[in-house]
Amino acid sequence: MVDADDIDSDDDDSEDEDDLADVPDTREFTPLDLEGLQAMGIGGKAGGDEGYTLEDLQNMTMNNDEFNEEDDDEEEDEDDIDDIRIRDQDALILVAKAEEDFASLEINVFDTEYNNLYVHHDIPLPSFPLCLALGSVVGSYQKNENNGITAGNYVAIGSFEPGIEIWNLDVMNALEPTLVLGGMDTRGSEEEWMRMQMPVSTSANGGGKKKKKKNKKKGTAGGLREGSHTDAVMSLSWNTVHQQVLASGSADGTVKLWDCTHSTSGKKGDYIRPSATLTHHTDKVQSLSWHPSEGTLLATGGYDRRVCLADARSTDSQNVKTAKLRADCEAIAWDPHNQQYLTVASEDGVVQCWDVRKFGGDPVWSMIAHEYGGVSDISYNAHVPGMLLTCSIDKTVALWDTLNPSPKPTPCGSKDMNVGRLHSVSFYPSSPWLLACGGSGNEIAIWDVEGEDTIQKRFAGRTSGDVNVSTSNTEEEEPDFEEVMAAGDDQATTKALEGMNKSKKKKGKKGKKVHKRK
Repeated sequence: MVDADDIDSDDDDSEDEDDLADVPDTREFTPLDLEGLQAMGIGGKAGGDEGYTLEDLQNMTMNNDEFNEEDDDEEEDEDDIDDIRIRDQDALILVAKAEEDFASLEINVFDTEYNNLYVHHDIPLPSFPLCLALGSVVGSYQKNENNGITAGNYVAIGSFEPGIEIWNLDVMNALEPTLVLGGMDTRGSEEEWMRMQMPVSTSANGGGKKKKKKNKKKGTAGGLREGSHTDAVMSLSWNTVHQQVLASGSADGTVKLWDCTHSTSGKKGDYIRPSATLTHHTDKVQSLSWHPSEGTLLATGGYDRRVCLADARSTDSQNVKTAKLRADCEAIAWDPHNQQYLTVASEDGVVQCWDVRKFGGDPVWSMIAHEYGGVSDISYNAHVPGMLLTCSIDKTVALWDTLNPSPKPTPCGSKDMNVGRLHSVSFYPSSPWLLACGGSGNEIAIWDVEGEDTIQKRFAGRTSGDVNVSTSNTEEEEPDFEEVMAAGDDQATTKALEGMNKSKKKKGKKGKKVHKRK
């Protein structure tokens, strides 16, 4: 049954609709200026040339999906390209980060003109990173006209895993590393996975279990690659002379040398194996660094409280020179302006410098750089002679003048970077006054010391070459380090190294020197 009230309400609604329909439309419309539209090429021209029609105009203004979407796409493409474009004033900073269950490598861009820092792109990592090193020449598994050897911007990453991943920084959104040195042997993993997905026949007498055990024994993959580290990779260093050579130090106490352009065949497959393994350390190898100009001289430091100089051409431990430390080694750096000086930072906050011509004896200078916390990293300025930078777990960085240490370097200021306990610090290689550090707060801090008056008064005059600094780049001034390390005779080594101190005198008398017969 239908209620009478409902019928009445329906009648009222229909009457209201009829009333609205009878209301006249009083809106005013702008008259169409047809001649003006034709003058703009819309609706056709008087001369017969066809232009945009009124229908086209309506599509552009009202139904503008085709026209406006193309313009929007072009603008978005330009914005995306502008976001990833790296300019001349941009400084690139690599940051290896580890959070609770996620690790990544971030490529940060710092705009030196506007002081703007942002993440350019990042690379997810399978394990927590411990160290990284920049390189330029590697060989990939994809063969080309150079037999797979390519030059570019590469980073080697060491982690808690025994393998070393090398990523191409010139490729965004890379899915896998260019190379993996050592690590787990994944050969046959896909076949093993497919075999595990196959259905297993069952029977009343438990035949399914026997079949499963049989398939498990047929697995081909397993274990580490031949020559791989067996523990975490704690330190990495690319050779600056032989640019395809990478040195790695591990918690297994070994140092391995890798030629990243040469793969060898073996029973377990075709991949890159270490060309040499050095075993002169008895504990974890925390830091290592190649000499800036001598391609076979490698400095290493470990938790056995020793810093060593090794000849990469020989795996004999007798050819290794050793100096003792009072605490575990944390960082190693060569002085780029005085390349006979090797600087070592240790866990107790002490920084020491040795002259490798008299390595093993007393250091040239020694200082306590950070009293309340060990030194975690050190870095020399490649543009300013004598400018040394240290960082510590006390959350500060400190600058030192090592040009004329008497008896130790001069402190030039320190600063709390407000990013937690500091683990790494470095000067920017393309600028003399820019430095960056990373801390436990998963953040990086940048310090531009160009605006520091005290630092500028001490170091600004050195960038123009006003300071006379002895280097080991010329053969007339210093002997060949490789010959010194290969000699093996302590007396012969001492005589050869002592000749470096007399280089300036010999250079001045070179034209008047007379050889006498005995």
